Amino acid sequence: MTRTCLVLSLLLLSSTAVLSQQKSAAPPNPKPAPFSAAAHSEPRPSVTDAPEKLPVRRVVLYKNGVGYFEHLGRVSGSQDVHIDFTSAQLNDVLKSLTVLDLSGGRITGVDYNSEAPLARRLATLRLALGERPTQSEFLGALRGARIEVRSGAAPAFSGKLLSVERKTRTGTTFAVETDEISLITDSGEVRSVDLNPATSVRILDHDLQIEVGRYLGLVAAARDQDVRRMTISTTGSGDRNLYVSYISEVPIWKTTYRIVLPTKPDKRPLLQGWAIVDNTVGED
Repeated sequence: MTRTCLVLSLLLLSSTAVLSQQKSAAPPNPKPAPFSAAAHSEPRPSVTDAPEKLPVRRVVLYKNGVGYFEHLGRVSGSQDVHIDFTSAQLNDVLKSLTVLDLSGGRITGVDYNSEAPLARRLATLRLALGERPTQSEFLGALRGARIEVRSGAAPAFSGKLLSVERKTRTGTTFAVETDEISLITDSGEVRSVDLNPATSVRILDHDLQIEVGRYLGLVAAARDQDVRRMTISTTGSGDRNLYVSYISEVPIWKTTYRIVLPTKPDKRPLLQGWAIVDNTVGED
């Protein structure tokens, strides 16, 4: 949780009130303001370097402990974006969530990660892997998959992974244990190679690459015990503007004020205010 100290300096007008407060915790109109000319002049990100997170554009804090948040950013094609919350925030967020594709695209889904134990979530994957697999255990879970193996300066070869075995290499004065992988090439040849720092293995099956990415995502998410990641899926063509707004509980923020009176009669008084605000959304 980030704490940011806000320093406000306002000119005190003799004909206006010193301070106005919101009388209601109702959020402002969720209809987003149109882009300014400056926003259109910014360079558009490409599909490859588009951010996965939507930047926060507007925050409204109320005195009764409610915050209104707006995110606005660009997406390209069929792209997913995510916003992180805590478990306590998620209920309010889902009840007040508004998601709009402002450029003619469609929102195809909104989902969030489960609170189930990691072992139970890993069991839903096709890969039979635990939470901390070794290199040989990881490769053993890929048996039957098409892979490409490169060892040192030798030419690379590809085929379906047959086995991963522990072998003992013996010499006149030493014995070394090493892991060996065996592949069946497209021509039916069985080839074996030792796993060492000079050996690289590349997965050729695209679906399996996605499954490995899901596995690593689940393992990474387990490090943040109280973080719930909401993923918004979009579809459309070209670069588009995506708008997200929601209400979330935030700590009550209290301000202190000071009036600085001028020494000269022709100068106006200066009103200064300080507030400590808790950033609960994990975004700057």
